[in-house]
Amino acid sequence: MYEDISFANSDREEVEEEAREFFNHVKNLGVRLDDIDVLDPCDGCRRGAYLVHVGNLTTDDVRTLNAALREREERP
Repeated sequence: MYEDISFANSDREEVEEEAREFFNHVKNLGVRLDDIDVLDPCDGCRRGAYLVHVGNLTTDDVRTLNAALREREERP
């Protein structure tokens, strides 16, 4: 009989879930993050935690996000 073990990394899974939620929020604002990724911690550098890399944004994507964020700031 095999023992029930998991090879999943719960820290990474948590970051992936946060990234997925972020992706969907940004998509709802009208921008699709095609290059989003979760990067593992780097052993040989200062970055000791997972990073969510959003990739490259076009100028139109940045304008769309800026407009959505300005609208949110202007709400009472």
